[in-house]
Formats: sequence, structure tokens, C-alpha cells
Amino acid sequence: MALAACGGSDDSSGTASDGAAAGSGTPVKLMVIAPVGTTGSNYPELVAAAKAAARAVNVRGGIKGHPVEIVHCNEKNDAAAAKECAQRAVDEKVLAVVSAVSGSGGIMPILEQAGIPAIGSAGIAADGSELSSKVSFMLSPLTFYPAVCPSLLRKAGASSIGLVGYDLSYSDRLITMAQAGARAVGTPLAPELRIPISTSDFTPTVTQLTRAKANGAVLVVFDQAAYAVIKGAGTGLRTCHAAGTLSEKYLASLGAAADNLVVASPFPELSQQGEFPELARMISELDAEEKAGDADAAADLRSATGTTAAWLSVQVAEKVGNAVPGELTSQALLDQLGKTKGLDLGLVPPLDFTTPNPVPGVERVFNTTMRGARWDSATGGFVSLGPETYDAMTLLKQGAS
Repeated sequence: MALAACGGSDDSSGTASDGAAAGSGTPVKLMVIAPVGTTGSNYPELVAAAKAAARAVNVRGGIKGHPVEIVHCNEKNDAAAAKECAQRAVDEKVLAVVSAVSGSGGIMPILEQAGIPAIGSAGIAADGSELSSKVSFMLSPLTFYPAVCPSLLRKAGASSIGLVGYDLSYSDRLITMAQAGARAVGTPLAPELRIPISTSDFTPTVTQLTRAKANGAVLVVFDQAAYAVIKGAGTGLRTCHAAGTLSEKYLASLGAAADNLVVASPFPELSQQGEFPELARMISELDAEEKAGDADAAADLRSATGTTAAWLSVQVAEKVGNAVPGELTSQALLDQLGKTKGLDLGLVPPLDFTTPNPVPGVERVFNTTMRGARWDSATGGFVSLGPETYDAMTLLKQGAS
């Protein structure tokens, strides 16, 4: 499930209320668990987004009158550190974890035992616990991206769609989603290429797609393999992957070849702030955070996936926390989350946390609607593919029938 991922100092902490009017109650903590400063993937923008959101929450009086403090625990891309972060959340009695990015897993079982909700996790944990734990409330449906990719490729002009995926059992679910999504739009996948994960030369793969006259391809492969297919195909093949999984810096180095890439995104692009008031509010709050001295809130670090997910996670904690009938505790927040329906965040369809997802293994993915974006080499970033939204569950049902 790491194929559907999203892109401070160690154990840093701080309030987002400097110079702002906050509530008079005792402070509550929200924790971000994400790697920073490592040789692998790092997400300082998630921490900045949570701090920016909390700063604004405190201006509004906090959560039920309690000032909000954002605590960051550095997961370090390390399994042991991830579990230590979860235990720290328990020891420090945090109200909730807002955004957890960890591929190793092990966080959710610790939070579950303590009754601490996890809001807006990335869903890439190897144990799949973020997708299934009763304390997890996922806002991003990127695990369903293959079901939406055929629709996006058709929208981008592809008429004959193939697939490139690994010949491993853990790829089967994602490939099955792509097959259903393709049937739903009347374009069965052909060819379906299953390759060894050790593949380094993708010339034969691109040649097979070309000979089959495919002008679009769903990519169910890791980033380096995706780059190789995009580069090798040049301008003759449109490709589709999940937003937030490919480096914008590397895509920029591919030149015009990357212009044929489309991605399935859980949220609007940052450039669409004129269409979405909540997006404009988020950017305004990030600007305020940067102005207050947080370099990680800078515009060039923001992403439509990770930044928005972290910011929305704090919005959920605020809105649902304010509805808690009694004392504000992690267990009370967890109970209230489980009773919440029709939660309107402005950037995704209203959320219903009372009804788990019917697909086994991904029960805690509550938002299944995605949008399309395309890479634009002229601007060096993603731009909206259009106003359409695509519900993965609807496409899967249509493809299954």
C-alpha cells in the first residue's frame, strides 16, 4: 500500500498561539508523527501545516476553550522510532494524532489501546493498520487511485489504456481496482504488464505498450519505475499515478515527457484557491505561519496532498472536539468522531464517520472521492485537470457489475 503514499527538528514541539488570543482552559496537544531530516522521504510541510492550523484555532478560542499545542515526533523513517512516537503520544496524553506518515506500521495498535484517535494518517503503514484500526479516521483515498486512473486518462485524451504493475501478490488489490475502473469507463486494460520489482531496464515494457497501441497506462509501481516509464515513453504515452508519490523536482527534470502525466488527487490543487474558500483560508494561515518565522511553511514546500491533509486533520479535531458534550479528552473525542456524520470541510464531500468503508481491509477510508491533475512543465507543478470529481467506490461497483 506504500504505492499510495503522499512527499523541524527531532521531537520538536511548540504552540501555534504565539501572540494570539486562545482559550482559558488547560492546553491540549495534537501530535504530528512524520519523518524530517532523514536521507529518505521527509515531511516538514506537514508539521508546518498543522502549526498554521492550530495558530488559527487558537485565535478562534481553541478547542472547547482549550489552547492547542502542536507536538511533532520525528518518525525518522524507522520502525522503532515510529513506535516510540506512538508511546510518546500516550505518555503525553495527546488529544489526537493529526497526520501520521510511517511506512513501518506499529503506531495504530499503541494508539488504539490508549483510546487516542488518529486523524488524517497517510495510510502507507506496512501492517495496514491505518486503513483498518477503529481509532483511525482517514481523509485521503489515495489507496483507491488505480480505480480512478482510467477515468483520468480518458479525460486527458487516452483511448487505449494499458497497465504496468509488479508481479507480486501485494499488487493484486491495486491492479484489480484498475481493472474495475477501466471496465467502468468501457476501456478494458490492454496490455496488462506484470514486471519483477527488480526491473531496471524499462525499454521492453515501453515497447510492449507501444506495440499494443496503448496511448495511456495506469502505473502500479514505485516512483523510480514510474519515472523510467514516463521518460522512456516520451510524449506518446499518457500515464497515471497517485498524487504526492512522485517528486516534483524529478518530474521537472523530465521536461515535456512529464506533461503526459496525470494524477489522482484527494484534494483541489493549491492554485484553485479562487474556487475554494477553505483552500484560500488554508493558504492565508500558512502565510501567517511563515511570517511568524516557520520556514517550513514556505510556499515552495507546500503540496496539495500532504499540506492539505495535515491542515484538514486539525480542522476535524477542532470541529468534532467542539461538539464533545462533556470533558475534552482523547477518549471523548474518539467517541464523538464515531458519532459524526455530515462533517463539511469544504475541500472534500461531507464525511460520515459512523459508517466504515465496505471494502475489507480499508474500512477506515471515509473519503473516496478524487480529482484529476496534470503535470505542467511550463509552471513546474500540477494544475487541475478539470472540475470533475470521481468517486472510487462508484467506479468499483460499476466495474464489478
